Amino acid sequence: MDNHQLELAKQLQADSHLLYCTCSTLPQTLRNMDLTALLPFQPGQPQKFARFMDKAVGLV
Repeated sequence: MDNHQLELAKQLQADSHLLYCTCSTLPQTLRNMDLTALLPFQPGQPQKFARFMDKAVGLV
């Protein structure tokens, strides 16, 4: 099974939402980080998923 937490961290870094590092890269990350470059993570829209699921199971 894949490490989904690691995949998520790497993707969120690629999307500029967080800084991902390992223990070995932590000092370099702390020295070079630019927190002003991070973008806020937009809240989800669970009602869209709920509508999709309702349609998928035939409730709508």
